[in-house]
Amino acid sequence: MMGAGSRNLSRLLRPLSIAVIGGGFFGTNVVRECLKMGFAGAIWPVHPSKDEVGGIVAYRSIADLPGTPDAAFIGVNRYLTVEMVEELALRGAGGAVCFASGFKNRRTMPMACASMAS
Repeated sequence: MMGAGSRNLSRLLRPLSIAVIGGGFFGTNVVRECLKMGFAGAIWPVHPSKDEVGGIVAYRSIADLPGTPDAAFIGVNRYLTVEMVEELALRGAGGAVCFASGFKNRRTMPMACASMAS
């Protein structure tokens, strides 16, 4: 049973679809590891200019995804990370794991990030 203010993390922890945002070393490795472990769900890489990430066709933006991801792995700079979390939150994503640094210097957390984090 979940108390007031708690969130159901089942979509994030047992996803049927995963968005991988960022196409560098991080994105390629996330896709590769998902395939290696036999993830049976949809894997949707997102990159604005790459046609594929880790051998899977990439979408240009979160808006272009064929559905709402249960989980998202975000590997872009801190400014884009905030933007991506906001887009995912508006879309109703189950949650996100962010690999970005430099947030200590940020004085306020955008509302979508706080909403998704709580």
